[in-house]
Amino acid sequence: MKQFQQVKQAAIIIQRHWVATLKARQQQKQFLLTRRAAITIQRHWTATLSTRQQLKQYHNSRGAAITIQRYWVATLKARQQQRQFQQIKQAAITIQRHWVATLKARQQQKQFLLARRAAIIIQRHWVATLKARQQQKQFQQTREAVITIQR
Repeated sequence: MKQFQQVKQAAIIIQRHWVATLKARQQQKQFLLTRRAAITIQRHWTATLSTRQQLKQYHNSRGAAITIQRYWVATLKARQQQRQFQQIKQAAITIQRHWVATLKARQQQKQFLLARRAAIIIQRHWVATLKARQQQKQFQQTREAVITIQR
């Protein structure tokens, strides 16, 4: 009976080891499954964080690009307005120069007409003076002739 007890005890020990081995294998399988699940979750979480970061970076880059584009468009509009202003300014200067030239021409024309009238008046007076001198000379000659005849 003692031998039966020893065999029974040995069987119990073997069974316990076998059960422990099965449990260890089961726990190892469970650990590996859990580990794979954790790695998968970590990969997904890392991918999610990366996606969020890339999306955030995209929005920042997009916002910066839009800001740069707005400034560039504003710069182009400012340049265009400056060119238009310069064109208008040059047109105004040209018009002003023509107007000043027109006013000067009118003034010169008035001065010319005044000088012409003055010259005509002076010429008339001079011609009248010459005629008066000639008539006076003729009168003197006629008078001298008359006086000579009368003596």
